[in-house]
This record gives sequence, structure tokens and C-alpha cells, in this order.
Amino acid sequence: MLTTITLRPNERALALRDGAPFRWLRAGHHRLWGSRARYELARFDLDRPCVAATPELLATVPADEGRAHVVGPAELGLVTVDGRAVEVLLPGRWILWQARAAVACANVSTAPLVASIPAAFRALVPATHLRSVVVAPYERVLLYADGALASVLAEGRYDLFVCDREVTEARVDLREREVQIVGQDVMTADKATLRINLIVKVRVTDAVLSVQAVANVDDAIYSEAQVCVRRSLAGLTLDALLERRASLGGAMRDELAARFAAWGVELIQIDVKDVVLPGDLKTLLNTVIEADKRAAANVIARREETAATRSMANTAKLLESNPTLLRLKELEAWKEIAQSVGQVTIVATPNQLLGPLSLPAATPSEKR
Repeated sequence: MLTTITLRPNERALALRDGAPFRWLRAGHHRLWGSRARYELARFDLDRPCVAATPELLATVPADEGRAHVVGPAELGLVTVDGRAVEVLLPGRWILWQARAAVACANVSTAPLVASIPAAFRALVPATHLRSVVVAPYERVLLYADGALASVLAEGRYDLFVCDREVTEARVDLREREVQIVGQDVMTADKATLRINLIVKVRVTDAVLSVQAVANVDDAIYSEAQVCVRRSLAGLTLDALLERRASLGGAMRDELAARFAAWGVELIQIDVKDVVLPGDLKTLLNTVIEADKRAAANVIARREETAATRSMANTAKLLESNPTLLRLKELEAWKEIAQSVGQVTIVATPNQLLGPLSLPAATPSEKR
């Protein structure tokens, strides 16, 4: 019996007779004699750049049509067709078809954690083998491979080989941040209970230390600042605390800075934001302040009154010794009265009105 087989230009076939390789068939018409049941045909599309190699293919494919290539256990094969990235091969034996285009394959090792994969192949690598990480300028990323710290990544984009290992990452923000310590009830040395609110500004300077020294650096900062403010304010009286409020942050700074440095954190600033007094204590304190201010106001008023009285006494002495000046003052007083009333009538003779202003009469000797 005659069996006819037709292969297109992009097709090749391996004919098996009784399960064994019989003939490699190129494009065109082929006739096989014998029972159809004795033949099997494996077709291959040469427009696909490669195919997994079997012993039968390796023994049959002509050298001008296909080339064997091996991708090792810890490697990936980067396949190009006429220089264009088309496929990524996993470990195994492959045949690269050469009949219709120049197919090449370059192996890259997956042993390094940080991969050096050309950008054109990134989308072709399976997600089980490659993962991308983008690090912002204000971040650092700590990479752990199978639980061990493998690398610290600065800003940029990185490709990671994640096959055959467990890769985890920890992001650390290096920007200055603010931690608010709110609602801390503190008892002073004179048994007054206050509520303190703090603002702590910090910045991470050692990304590795900040992750490995404490479980959560923000929680550690909060707890340490909370204990420090209680310890610092417990030895102060209420009056001393209110007087030294502006300098309280400086007193706590040295203690907290040394503690934070052990975690890779820099203390930038610590300030007391609010000192909240209980209602009854606030009323009492306001009463004391009001009394102090009233007493100070009374002292100022008495001082001004004394100064005014002294000035009046000096003026009276001056007027007493100078009748003409006294008369002028009297006229000024009448002028001010006239400005504030509609009409003023003065009953006086010319001598009475102007007498104090006239010159003394000449003596007989002066007339002569």
C-alpha cells in the first residue's frame, strides 16, 4: 500500500516505522510503501524557533536543519531569531531550527540572586523564575534568600532569580518621619497628674540595623520615648515643669539619641507639644495666675498714682511762687470750659480780670 505525505515549506516530519525512526522528511511530497498502520508521523513547524529534543530527533535531524543545544540545570536559554528576542528556554535538551532563520541561544546562570537579563527577555521569563523589584530614591530594599541577608538594594530596577530559593524582601523608608506620643499621663513630684503630648522626629540611617535590631522600629521608638518622658518628668514639680517646658525636649534628647542609634535611627528633634492639666487643677492654676496679675497691676497703678501726685505737688509749688503763671493757668481752665459748654459769662471789672497781669504802679520817684 502506498501512503502519500505532503509537507509545506515550513514543515518537517520524522517518519517512524514500527516505532523506530525511519526517515527525516523535508518539505514536499513523499510516498511511503507499506501498511499505514506501520507508520507514525511526527510533524514540526520550523516557524517555531526550537523544540524539545528526543533521542530520535537528535539521531535523525540533519545538521543543516537543526542544531542541538543544552540548557543546564541552573541556567536559562535566551533564544533569538535573526537577533530578535523570541523565547526563553528552561533547563533541558533542545533543537534550534536553522532552515528558515538564524536561531541562536545564549545561556545565563540563575545562580546569582540579582539577574542580568536583557530588557527584551524580561516578559518572556516565567514568573516562577524571575521577579522585578523597583526601589525608590528614598528607600532601601533588603533581600533575603532562604532566610539569609543576600543584598541591600539602592534606588533603581532589579531583576531577581527566584527559582530554587525562597526570596523575601523588606523595604526601609529613609525619609524623615514624625512619631507622635499622645495622651501620656504623668504624675509630677508634687503629686499632680498631667497629660503630655510629644513629637519625635527621626530618620533611619542604617537600613540593615533598623530591621534586624528590633521587630518594629516605630513601635520601639514610641515605647522608648514614652518611658523616657515618664522618667524625666516624675522628678519635677508642676511649677518646675511649666517653667522648663521649652527645655524638656533637650533634657530627653541625649538619652533617646543614644538608644535610637543602637537601632540605626537618628533622633532629629523631640519637643513637648502639649501639657494638658485636669479641669480642677487648671481652674486653680488660673486663679493663682489671675491673683498674681491683679497684684502686679495694683503695684503698677500705685506707682503711677504716686508719680502723678508728686508731679502735682511740684506744679503747685511752681504756681505758688509765680502769680502770673497761676493766672495763665486759670485762663486756660476757662478756655477748656468754654470749649465744652455753649456760653460762659464772666462778671468782673477790668481791674479784677486783668489786675494780676498789669504792671506794678510807678512810685513818685520813678514818675519824676
